[in-house]
Amino acid sequence: MRTEKIAVLIAIIAISLIGIRPKNVPAWVWAGAGVIALLGLGLESLRLAFDAVLTQWNVLLFILGLMGISAAAEYSGLFEWIASALLERASGSRKLLFVNLFIAGSVMTIFFSNDATAIVFTPIIFRTVAKRGIDALPYLYACTFVADTASFGLPFSNPTNLLVLPRPNFIPFLLHLGPPMLISLVINLAVFLLMFRTRLRGHYVVEPTRAIERRQRYTLAAMVAVAAAYVVALALRWPLGPVAVIGALFVLVAGKVYPREASQRIGWSTFPLLAGLFVLLDAVSRSGFTTWAISGLHRMAHEGPLATILAAAFGSALAANLFNNLPIAVISGTVVSHGSESWLAYPLIAGVDLGPNLTTTGSLATILWLSILRSRGLTINPLEYLRLGLTVVPAMLMVTSLWLWLTG
Repeated sequence: MRTEKIAVLIAIIAISLIGIRPKNVPAWVWAGAGVIALLGLGLESLRLAFDAVLTQWNVLLFILGLMGISAAAEYSGLFEWIASALLERASGSRKLLFVNLFIAGSVMTIFFSNDATAIVFTPIIFRTVAKRGIDALPYLYACTFVADTASFGLPFSNPTNLLVLPRPNFIPFLLHLGPPMLISLVINLAVFLLMFRTRLRGHYVVEPTRAIERRQRYTLAAMVAVAAAYVVALALRWPLGPVAVIGALFVLVAGKVYPREASQRIGWSTFPLLAGLFVLLDAVSRSGFTTWAISGLHRMAHEGPLATILAAAFGSALAANLFNNLPIAVISGTVVSHGSESWLAYPLIAGVDLGPNLTTTGSLATILWLSILRSRGLTINPLEYLRLGLTVVPAMLMVTSLWLWLTG
């Protein structure tokens, strides 16, 4: 077996174990084991491994900032208040509550990233829904799906977007991917309401929402200011990582949250997991995978723009479920930077963001969501997750591809 194939095999095995997590071994351990195997077999040098991680400094800082913002907002009680308000506005209807939570999750993802939705919104939904005797699983599925479905319309809605386009132009990005993202959300919500219609019947006892506290108001205002800062940074072509970290400090001060308190709610194990994934990706990329992807897209170009867009969107979606979307986003960024058609970034982003709705290992947000549920004793059937994904992902990718073709 060629060494390149061995590197790809090690990456696939490591990423599969990250999703399966036998005996609840932390996900970062399997990523680290894959890196050690690559280093031990001489398939990756220590220098290349360090370079693979350091190259992604902007994304790592961006994720750290997002986690800091989420931790500050959670500690201030802002998200608890939002969940309580949504419960009251649903007037006791489980179906209307589902719609409200889906919309709230969409807004949170669009402006504060899919990882924030997975990390913070998931446990809050579980607490607020389950304690009222409601079947929490449909709401939890909505939480993880909306975290990916709503994440490709704006550059800062998903860290993977910055891996494909490190410094995107905000207006073209919004015009190309904003409308299909909204259509995809409608498709996702409509299909889930149909599939979960039996489990969403019934009512619950409505409890009045307490008045929002001053520090929660200040926290919300600070988060809105950070979202506005993202737009300004994109207009000035600044990297978003430092902006996110500074924004996190701003939210901490506004919410009167001590850094030590926030640090206790940051998932620090996420960073060795990311580092491991980036190194695994580097080995896969140098095995010829990137060259193969570029040549494949060039071949599809002879079939016309629509065929190329479909190949980019569906190909990156399938690859994201095989290798995780973070590595595929980096490869997609390499494809875009080496190609003459920069517009290919948009279908690649759509595939990288929407594709992970097929499996529980496709994205970092889904892996974090799964870890949170496991810590609360909930088991997710991968086949049921796949069945849900197959009902929405192909339709959403097709709609997005057609939009990109019509507007291209």
